[in-house]
Amino acid sequence: MTGSHLDEEAVDRLLAATSVAELLEIMHEASIAIGGDKFSYHTEVMFEGIASVLSEVYSVGFSDEWRTYYIDQGARLIDPGPDITMRRGKPTTWHDALSSRRLTRAELDYVAETVRMGITSGYGFPLWGPNGHNAYVAVGFPPGEPLPDLPTINTHHMLLTNGHQKICELTAANADPSLSLREREVLTWAGRGKSNTDIATILAISGDTVATYMRRIFAKLDCHDRIGAVIKALRLGQIHI
Repeated sequence: MTGSHLDEEAVDRLLAATSVAELLEIMHEASIAIGGDKFSYHTEVMFEGIASVLSEVYSVGFSDEWRTYYIDQGARLIDPGPDITMRRGKPTTWHDALSSRRLTRAELDYVAETVRMGITSGYGFPLWGPNGHNAYVAVGFPPGEPLPDLPTINTHHMLLTNGHQKICELTAANADPSLSLREREVLTWAGRGKSNTDIATILAISGDTVATYMRRIFAKLDCHDRIGAVIKALRLGQIHI
């Protein structure tokens, strides 16, 4: 798909968005509009980079097999693409990122495994935010399909940057919300992808109690959704995933 016109409707929606979840959905939809079929947003941890156990990863369009491998089994700590792209400081194809330096044996094994899963073609986007709150977005494209032209990629980078900066605004850590121990436990499990029902089972409490804790967490963190709450709590050092 070609063309470099910035989607004014998408920009207006970004500016009007009131939750992190809404912003990520808009960024995902814009990625689909340029031909992508996979989208992921990775928060950067200051002094550790993207490949950190504390980094939060939001993904859409990837298979359950990939999510298990990348997130649950820790392959995100091996993936060299995000940190290479962040160092280059510009949108970079996955191929160019992986070809830019000699890969370790573990990194080569990672690449071979993602190729086996059919994840072969895409772009990485570095996103810069205030006070070092940076992020990385990956947009994957169907195998064999041509990638968008450079003007389209650069325009998409602008839109993603606007979305990320709005996320930073919504998750700004201006005060310590002092979550309780139980609230931190609940949010930690939420950050690991567990549902309220899962959390209730893990902590041996009722689902209603988990929902009450989540409402308190949202109020303390001044957030409206789980993703935003997790990102803000990570930045505040309230939780560690």
